[in-house]
Amino acid sequence: MFTDDKRNFRRMQINTPAKLTTIEPIAGLNYTAECVDLSATGLSLHLDELLEPNTILLVHIDSTHPSIAPLDATAKVIRASKEDDGTITAGLEIIQFN
Repeated sequence: MFTDDKRNFRRMQINTPAKLTTIEPIAGLNYTAECVDLSATGLSLHLDELLEPNTILLVHIDSTHPSIAPLDATAKVIRASKEDDGTITAGLEIIQFN
């Protein structure tokens, strides 16, 4: 059951490439990432570069997963961190599906 609490939305673990293009604060910067999980309201990524919180992005996932259609959305970085092992992760909140 879905609730208003976004943390309770079911997440699907997937491993598929994602393309990111910044809209704000600087438009046109491109990044590649690996989407590691997805829900109705957001996604988690592994990246090569750290993104700043509140950055607005266009996200494109050309899914190879049989249960997931290709995804185009506008999203906002809500968290980003570099782990002890060097892995860079980011959590994005979907603002709208494009």
